[in-house]
This record gives sequence, structure tokens and C-alpha cells, in this order.
Amino acid sequence: MDKQRILREAQKIAKKFSFWMVSGNIAHLYGYVYEIEEKKFELEIKFDENFPTNPPQFIYQKDIIELLENVQLDKLINWTQESDVVDIIDELKMKIQKVLHVPKTILEENIKLKEVSENSNGSFEIDNFITPDLSRYPPDSQYNEYLTPSDPNNNSFYDEQSVKPSPGEPQQSFENSSNTPTKPIQENFFEESSQMNVTLNTELSLIQREYTYDQISEKSAEINIYITITLTKTFIIGVDFTNYPKKPIFHFPQEVKKLLGDPQKSLNILRTWNPKKPLHIVDILHELEKNLYFFKEIELQFKEITGEYQYEAVSESLTALKVSILTYGFKDYKLNVDLKTYPNPPIINFTSELQQLINIPTTELASFKNWINKKSKVVEIIREISWLVDKNSRINFEIDLLKDHYKDMKYDPIYSTLCVNMKGKMKTEDLTFEFQIILPVEYPMKIPEIKVLNEFELETHEKIKKDLYNSFDDFFNDWTPFSYLIDLFNLISK
Repeated sequence: MDKQRILREAQKIAKKFSFWMVSGNIAHLYGYVYEIEEKKFELEIKFDENFPTNPPQFIYQKDIIELLENVQLDKLINWTQESDVVDIIDELKMKIQKVLHVPKTILEENIKLKEVSENSNGSFEIDNFITPDLSRYPPDSQYNEYLTPSDPNNNSFYDEQSVKPSPGEPQQSFENSSNTPTKPIQENFFEESSQMNVTLNTELSLIQREYTYDQISEKSAEINIYITITLTKTFIIGVDFTNYPKKPIFHFPQEVKKLLGDPQKSLNILRTWNPKKPLHIVDILHELEKNLYFFKEIELQFKEITGEYQYEAVSESLTALKVSILTYGFKDYKLNVDLKTYPNPPIINFTSELQQLINIPTTELASFKNWINKKSKVVEIIREISWLVDKNSRINFEIDLLKDHYKDMKYDPIYSTLCVNMKGKMKTEDLTFEFQIILPVEYPMKIPEIKVLNEFELETHEKIKKDLYNSFDDFFNDWTPFSYLIDLFNLISK
């Protein structure tokens, strides 16, 4: 396998077509020959050990096979060691354009450009001025003219060059120099340097296809990459892959570290990087973007919360909010909601006052126990908390009103039960009536249940008990969420 020849072929191809190396292997190229609005005609090229004696292997992808069916390329069939691979790709492109009925003017322009390139050594005259294609690779006959030996960074085209002897060094004859063994170290240096330049350009090309980036130093492989997750959130990721295939050096902002922990450990590709079998830099970006994508879901959850409740941002956190719940009597309660565990249930922290009011652990909330990852909404948990705050604030207010009139009163928050002892008046002044009020879960939206616990022996007393139940029925027939139990007791005490 002639690696220098393969490198030159790859450079010529890259000048005209969008091709790149597969897994950093210069003998394995992949790209597309022609592109239309809805599809790209992709081609895979493999150089084997017998190249350039044998032509490279062309592996046509689905779209080319469906379009051309039995692909026959004359330049591939009639391959010689002097043939250029890029000419075969040109022929394939022309066949694709012809079947697609590309306008004849475009085909003729392609042919003219090819003729100009092939005849660039000779003098010729042409009536029509053709704008030169500055990106076109020069033919081998002009190869050395485009090299600038004084520019150490120009590795775009490599060829063997004569080395001038230093002053005072005896010049060797052609015979002597031809017998001098080639220095393998120097030869390998140029080969590896040129291939490394192509490798880095390939990595940059793959990144550029999907992401916006800025070069931040004289090194072409030291860049800032912009990963946009939502309309309002873009992360800037620094990376230096100058020494690729060695492990690239990433610089992650604190925001990313807060979301993902240490990316060097949380990103599988970075954690298991193998320079002998390196993946592309863009593969790391794909994994990073996938892991950050959950932030988009967090933002959607935030929008639902902030659409219903007042809130404050939590400093130095992208996943937390401080939510305000305005409740009965216009009292303001605050709770911290952190979605860093999403799509699992959020972390919710109460003040001690709020915890005492709702009187239930977060994990016992119905919305929390019934949580379904990626389906449940955080705002549903906040709604349940808000409802508990409203309900319990209302109950506490009612208890305070009853205590002002009836000292002998108890409330059991576990069973939501009120027990009130009321002493009778006039004919019943020797009696104490025991009332039990059971508050429903949906109180005050639903009517409470009230019982008289006394067992009376006298018939007259039983009649009083029956009259009490009639009074209860009359009162609850007009019940609204704005009705109060104190009004019921005021009614029956008369």
C-alpha cells in the first residue's frame, strides 16, 4: 500500500467533494458525490494493500444504487496506476446528474472545468473567459509549483523534495546521492505530519457540519463549540484536540458541571477513551448534547410552574426555583423546588412553618407517590401542596373561631375530626351535647359529616336529638365553600 499516494488522492478528493476519514483511517473514506435538496448520494471508498496496482473499492450507498441500479464506471474498469480516483468520482457524479436531468449547462460547465485542468500545462487560447475554481486541486504536472517549502505549516500537498546541502558541505554526485539510504525517521515524520493534518481537518469538518464554533488560538484544533439546547440556553464548550487521537482536552463551564457532575466521568466516551480506537470528537459532543437535552424538559416544567405561581430564581442553579404560595388570609409561604433529579420526582424543601401546616411528608403526597417519569408534571405536586395549604389554613381558621366560643373542643388532624362539647340551655341545661364533625378530604368543597354522640334515655331528649339533625340538614342544604361551622353551632345553640 502506497500511503503517500493514498494521501495525495484523499487531498484531491477533499478539494472537490465532501469526504472524510472513517475512524481516522486515511485508507477508508466516506462522503457524498452529489447533493440535492432532499437527499445526498453517499459513497464509501476503501484502499487495499495492492493500491495503486489495483483500484480502490467503491461501495455505493442505497440512493446511488436505487438511482443507477447497475453502476458501471469506465474509469474504474480501465484503471491504471496513473489514474486519479477523483476522476472516477467525477464520472459517477456526471452519471447521477444525467439521470436526474440536471440542466445541460451545468454538465457542460463541469466538462469545461475538467478540460481546463487537464490542459493547464500547455499554452492555449480560449474566447470565453472561465472563472477559475480556486478550490480545485492542481494536476500532478503542476504539483511542485504550488508548494512553499519555507512555510512549515503548509502540509496541504506533500511530495518528495530535494534537500539543499548546507554551506561548506561537499555536494554528492547523483550516483552517490542515489545510493544513500533514505532516512526512515525523516520520511515517517512528513508522512505522519501530513496525515495528522488531514485527521484534524476531518474532525473539524465533522464538527462544522452540526455545530457553530470559534477558533480561539493559532491552533486550528483549539476551539469553542456552541451547543444550543433551547431558544434561551446555549452552552460554550472549549476543546483542544491538537494531539488527536490522544484524549482531547475539554473545558466545561460550571453550568454543565452542575447539571452533569464531572463530565470526564459522566460522559462514557471520555471516561473510556482509547487512543488506539478513537471515536470522533463530534461523538463526544453528541453524548454531551443528549445528556444536556433534559434541560429542555426542565425549562418546559418551569414554564408551567411560573405560569401559575410567583417565583424567584435560585442563584447559581439552573434547575431550582423558589415558589411562593399565597393562601387563605393572604399569607405567603415559600418552598424550594429543584428539578436536578428530573425525570424523577423533584426535590422539594419546606420551611418548618409550611411543613407544620401541611402536616404530611412530601413522599406521601398523592402526586408524588403516583409520579411517572417523563409523563408527570412538577406543577401537579405544587398544586397539591397549595391545596393542602389552603385547606389546612381554612381548618385552622375555623378551629380558632370555635375555640373562642367553645372551650371544650379537640381536633385530630390524622383523622380530620373535630369533637365539640356544648352545654345545653334552659330545658337542657343539665345536658352536655357531644358533637363529632368529620371533615372530608375535599373540605370545604364538600359538606362535612356531623354526629351527636349522646345516647339519651328520656323521650323528650331523643326528640331534641332528632330536631338537631333536622337543623343540620337545613344548614347543609345551603352549604357553600364560604360557609363556616361556627354558623352551624350558633344556629343550634339558640
